[in-house]
Amino acid sequence: MEGLGVTAIEFDDQSWKVHQMPLPENRMTGKAEINGSETYEDGVWYRREFHLNRYWVGQVVTLKCLGLSYIGDFWMNGNYVGHHEGGYTPFSFEVTPYLTEGRNVIAVRVDNPPWTTRMDTIPAVDNDFFNYTGIIQDIYLEAVDSVQVARADIVTKSLNGDLEMKVVLENRTDLAQSFTIEGEIYNTDPGSPEWLSDPDAKSICKERVDGDGLQNKEVTLSPKESKVLVYHISVPEPLLWSIDDPNLYVLKLTLVNGEGELDSFHSQFGIRTISTEGTKILLNDEPIFLAGVARHEDWPGYGRTASWDRIKSDFLKIKELSVNMVRTAHYPNHVYTYLILDRLGLTAMSEIPLWQFETHHYEAQEERGISYQMWREMIFSQYNRPSVIMWSTQNESKDVTLRKQYNENLVKEVRMFYHDGRLITQSAAADQPGAQDESMECLDVAGWTMYFGIFHGSTPYEGTRDFLEKAHQNWPQKPILNTEYGIWSNADESFIEKQVEIYQDVQHALLEKATVSPNGQVNENGYVAGMDYWTAFDWYVNHNQFYQTMGMLHMDRKTEKPLYHHFVRDHKRLIEKTKGIGKQTDRMEDEQLTFSFKDLKGSMDFILKKPVDLTSRNFLCLEVIDPECGDGFKVQLVDEQGRLADYQTYGIHVQENFEVYVPLWEMDQEVLSRTATIRVLKDRRRTLEVLKLKATISGT
Repeated sequence: MEGLGVTAIEFDDQSWKVHQMPLPENRMTGKAEINGSETYEDGVWYRREFHLNRYWVGQVVTLKCLGLSYIGDFWMNGNYVGHHEGGYTPFSFEVTPYLTEGRNVIAVRVDNPPWTTRMDTIPAVDNDFFNYTGIIQDIYLEAVDSVQVARADIVTKSLNGDLEMKVVLENRTDLAQSFTIEGEIYNTDPGSPEWLSDPDAKSICKERVDGDGLQNKEVTLSPKESKVLVYHISVPEPLLWSIDDPNLYVLKLTLVNGEGELDSFHSQFGIRTISTEGTKILLNDEPIFLAGVARHEDWPGYGRTASWDRIKSDFLKIKELSVNMVRTAHYPNHVYTYLILDRLGLTAMSEIPLWQFETHHYEAQEERGISYQMWREMIFSQYNRPSVIMWSTQNESKDVTLRKQYNENLVKEVRMFYHDGRLITQSAAADQPGAQDESMECLDVAGWTMYFGIFHGSTPYEGTRDFLEKAHQNWPQKPILNTEYGIWSNADESFIEKQVEIYQDVQHALLEKATVSPNGQVNENGYVAGMDYWTAFDWYVNHNQFYQTMGMLHMDRKTEKPLYHHFVRDHKRLIEKTKGIGKQTDRMEDEQLTFSFKDLKGSMDFILKKPVDLTSRNFLCLEVIDPECGDGFKVQLVDEQGRLADYQTYGIHVQENFEVYVPLWEMDQEVLSRTATIRVLKDRRRTLEVLKLKATISGT
């Protein structure tokens, strides 16, 4: 096509189809079904004629694209501008020399090779998400007068309001430029009408805040020079950004000379810290338990093409799930996603689409470096977003040796060159190679997907519990993060109840090791700092043999599955009182139960000295031993009136002391409020022995 002159201004494109922009080339039915989104992995050309008035003459003009899949080549008025590889991160080009007053023509060639046909692209494998082709997100021109603020990167250095800011200034003209840079900080009002209606940071500015260290500076830039200015700023009595408490500030930078304003720049930011302390993740120096959900950026009528309103609608729905974290799938989402998460007070884990890599994939990337480019584009496009608390290097890759080297390279690069204070993790598969995974060594948080009894070994509860214990033994000073769990419901809903069962089994194992209890008590022996259910909504998959039904809601965002109601109930319990944040005050000790014992045929009765109220406790813990049988057993709670609440436990380890945790929140609360007897039902021939009995807030 290029040889046929398609990039030339006068090329005749009258016979070409008109295509709405942005929108994938894939034909979409808007239905949740196989081939609901057409598999189109190929090339496509675009041409667009546009006119510029005299205002644009003499301006510095940048072509910006928020997302194109997968490789884009750009021509402006017949001149080659450049190319970009990668479908999930924004990029830009200098186009000033190629524009003229009046008529202009842009030509874009997109090539999207099918996944699996090359080993050196990212993604490369036939993924469990969709490969959309074309100009996916907004593309536009931006003009400034001679010099501009390219970016301003803000890092919180302390909770007292100490900030470090690096401002990148650019002079893209052929003349030296002298000007003054002026800085201001504004507070914001989460209750303002603009808060969720306008992504522009300027729209949410309220009152100016005094910021020590943000003094005006005189700057001179040589022709084509870029310069970095470093500020150390202190905001007095800062309002911290936190869960459900999205206090934000807006930075305004203005470049002026004797003739007036040259450029202005606004960015919303929050003052907050994120760190680790042993097995705890700390938000603003307080332990936090992350009770999260994942979301794919995929709508049945639009594919991955996002808008402010669609993104906002999704996250308002997710907010109703009573979560405090979102994993934004296996790739960076549209930049608006993180602006909205900032404003809703939800934390996020952001990841590049390095998905299920094997040895040859890593070798190709070390040669080409595309994964490193994507990593930097992800970080710098989300740099000032307080909602983003973790970067993830990859998902479920197999090669451990090269993955470890790759993780080490990324951690070293961030810490040395653009340390933003965030945590770095990954989403490894629990069975590849297992809890001893050496690639975790350099990371702040040890993160795994856990699908025991579904994709690998054991059963959902027992496999998850055993894995967590081994992971903690291998990494005793790291927080453990469950990055995925769940199961599909199937299009015919044949697994609709299985979805609830798997969710409950895995979550029980995770919560036993949680670092923070629902009442905000810090569990000093806990080591699971978060869990992330996969996912909020159904989505399309690339091979189109089925569509993925692991969501709690169908793709329409309206039709709820049975799991939805279980999930909301459970997560409301987990974070409603505390937002997941741990407090050391009002610590509730374990209640050691005193009782008389009666061994009956088929049961063991522990008759309490007096009825107790167990409603404020989360677990009934029984330490048991059985020399022969590893089966679970039934536990009954009996109140003074003889009413019963029972629970069937999972399996135990034979011939060793084993702690069994009964989740009291799932039992009849009236019976719990006046529990008189705890009964263990068993086969009369079984030699099960109960060694200890206590009611506890935390599982461990």
